[in-house]
Amino acid sequence: MNNTSAELTISVDDEIIVSDDKYSLAKVASGNKLKFINDREKLKLTIGEKEFVKKKFFLTSSDEVEIIKIDGKKYRGRLIVFVKDSEVKVVNQIGLEDYTKGVMIKEMPVGKGTENYEALKAFSICIRTYAFNKINENKDFFDLYPDTRDQVYGGVDGETEYTNSIVDETRDQILIYDNEPAIIFYHSTCGGYTENISNVFSKKNIPYLIGIKDGDEPYCKISPRYEWVENYSASTFVERLYKAKFIESINYKLSDLRIESRFSSGRINELDIVLNDGQEIQKTIYLMGNQIRSIIRNSDGKSILKSTMFNIKIDNENNVVINGKGNGHGVGLCQWGAIGQSKKGTDYKNILNHYFPGTTVKSKYD
Repeated sequence: MNNTSAELTISVDDEIIVSDDKYSLAKVASGNKLKFINDREKLKLTIGEKEFVKKKFFLTSSDEVEIIKIDGKKYRGRLIVFVKDSEVKVVNQIGLEDYTKGVMIKEMPVGKGTENYEALKAFSICIRTYAFNKINENKDFFDLYPDTRDQVYGGVDGETEYTNSIVDETRDQILIYDNEPAIIFYHSTCGGYTENISNVFSKKNIPYLIGIKDGDEPYCKISPRYEWVENYSASTFVERLYKAKFIESINYKLSDLRIESRFSSGRINELDIVLNDGQEIQKTIYLMGNQIRSIIRNSDGKSILKSTMFNIKIDNENNVVINGKGNGHGVGLCQWGAIGQSKKGTDYKNILNHYFPGTTVKSKYD
């Protein structure tokens, strides 16, 4: 749950217990509302005619199932409501295994039957390892965002019996390198070659986050985003540069597009965009690496460009055409590549070792 205001109202869909850090304060029946208000950096809770003022409140289920039903959604564990930076905040406190279950189908295609079984086992370990590292950062109030800033978490409504059973099978297992939890990155489709982390996120090389060939025939070739095309008018292309504040007006014309360099994976390192003002002034914009995706974006402008593995040209009608491969930054696990390997019978440990060379799977308690 996210909230960014000084007030919060929660509708109770099934009986819950409200408590502070020591005592149970109220049993609240379904149909009631909880109104929380920031009261001079403390929290005032109103339930009907009753009022409580505390530093924080805990909401838990009143039954043995331990699923909280509020605002039409279901949550495991408990909810903690508190004030931070003058805003009423809500954190869902759950165990690592329950968190992993709530992420599975939100971040990974499940497929038909058991065709993605080994890929899903591998992915459950990626989810858990990523979260394990975040927990160890010891933040003050929460460990992970429930969205793409970390991993998309769907709560109980994001679970299935099948994916829950897979999480149970890999219980407590994380990915290890040199006796430390591995740093986890994953993406949808590598397009035939994954990327070195130093070319995307960090100048620091990490031995197991390097660019690798995704099979002689790419395992991710089955992905619906393995190949794609985007078309733009020249004016749209210029407008994107203007919105990104690379140019001071939209009155430039597109003269040329040049791929100056690529990484060994085939992804673009530097793209040069040459503009002119229709007279004598010429201007060149230099876009580098993953920056290209957020500036150019998909042709409809609704999301960043699928990848930087592409060819680009200006056609005879002065339109920009991009022919590309892959979807995502390319670092770490290729999800559709993992699915392709699963379909071929590769087990989850070998899938993980393919995308994170030199790593091993161990219990986080070892």
